[in-house]
Amino acid sequence: MAKMRDDTEFIGEYDFKDHKIMHAMDAEKREKFILVAMQEFTKGYAVANTDEIVREAGISKGLLFHYFGSKRGLFLFLFKYALDSVTTEYDKVVLDRGDFMENILRVSKLVIELTLERPFLYGFLAKAHFSLSEVFPQGAPKDVSNPTAAIMQKILRNSDETLFRTDVDVHKAQNIILWTMSSYTERLLVLGDDIKNYQPKYAEIMREFEDYLDILRKAFYN
Repeated sequence: MAKMRDDTEFIGEYDFKDHKIMHAMDAEKREKFILVAMQEFTKGYAVANTDEIVREAGISKGLLFHYFGSKRGLFLFLFKYALDSVTTEYDKVVLDRGDFMENILRVSKLVIELTLERPFLYGFLAKAHFSLSEVFPQGAPKDVSNPTAAIMQKILRNSDETLFRTDVDVHKAQNIILWTMSSYTERLLVLGDDIKNYQPKYAEIMREFEDYLDILRKAFYN
């Protein structure tokens, strides 16, 4: 049986920007490595193979473990990298003060645009969230958060419920809207992680998204 690697120093709370790979590896080579590694992990954590990653990225396995200590350490770095990328984009969104539907529109449009631009990143995140309990059975590091859940909670807290019809249960309506938008975005990932599959469909995807939101607006708003 293979000896378990001691990855203690690579597992915990840290800012991914301070990770040694961010300073020691050439930017172009690093971005290629991150892309390759994320694509491999979209197969699922258990079946992701570090041999495939180093072969496709053109680095040695010794260097991979030097940077990350273990497969688990690599997964954690990628997860933090992806979460920071999403958080950075969310921070750019200007939310309406109380219009729940308009805020959902703005955030969902951004998610769709980012999914179309960086399908590999969203494909990785979609699988990674389900792998957390497997990778960290004792609980993930506390600095691992869910930026989508955070911005949705912000939208919910600031929602002006008077915009909804008086005969509608506002909280159930909000849940229906959130589930619809989340399911629609997740459905885009069936196109795979090759951006060329998305680009020709962009206009069609955005039109369909607007259609769904228009139906929801008519159903729940005054």
